[in-house]
Amino acid sequence: MQTCNRCIYHSDIPKITFNTEGICNYCEQYDSMNSQYPTGEAGRKIINAYVEIMKKDGMGKPYDVVIGVSGGCDSSYMLHLAKNVYGLRVLAVHFDNTYNSKIAVENIKTIIDKLNIDLFTYVVDNSEFEAIQRSLLKASVPEFEAATDLALATTHYMACEKYGVKHIWEGHSFRTEGVSPPGWFYMDAKYIKSIHKKFGDGKIKSTPLLWLSKWIKWMVVNKIKKFRPLYYMDYKKTKQRNSLQKNMVGNGMEVIIWKTVQRTSLIIIICL
Repeated sequence: MQTCNRCIYHSDIPKITFNTEGICNYCEQYDSMNSQYPTGEAGRKIINAYVEIMKKDGMGKPYDVVIGVSGGCDSSYMLHLAKNVYGLRVLAVHFDNTYNSKIAVENIKTIIDKLNIDLFTYVVDNSEFEAIQRSLLKASVPEFEAATDLALATTHYMACEKYGVKHIWEGHSFRTEGVSPPGWFYMDAKYIKSIHKKFGDGKIKSTPLLWLSKWIKWMVVNKIKKFRPLYYMDYKKTKQRNSLQKNMVGNGMEVIIWKTVQRTSLIIIICL
């Protein structure tokens, strides 16, 4: 068993390799991405240039950008960044799998009201989605939240298509969240469908899954692009959470890590 001299990854991690200094390829990948996505002044220039393209593409349309909102810190900050800092016309998009926490729902309403942003919400059929989640549990696969993650992404594209928007902003940062190693996690629409067919009734009507044919259409025909501004910023989650609580709504907003609350409650409900 070999452990990286820089991080906690070891030889059991899928597709891991080590250089002569005992540093794993994932640390090398992180360093490469740090160089590829600069922060500071260089990062601001990249974001500013991209914002100009977005505003040009949004001419004659109601919105410049679609941003997924969950009621958590990252998505709330993205709305503030796009609207208040860069002057973009934002459409907030939310996929409701019917397991949102009360705080998350209140945060969403508070932030969109404060920023005067329109909200597009897609609500899934509760019984159907619960059946899909139950199938994933019975299959004992690690991708328990894959259906939710795929539905989130699909809902963003659906909103873009409906309103002619060509840009999606995502609030992910590899510096604060990282990515899963290849082999640890997998998801696509056919994977979910096959599991639900084997362990459930196989019926998927209201749950939006990112099928390859639609994905290609949205990228090639509709020319919808994704952008991650936090890749080019020195983003500090704790700092921004405190800022949101203080400046957005005072004492009326409790910014949470939405996915943790949602997943915990979901697992308890289904298991019971």
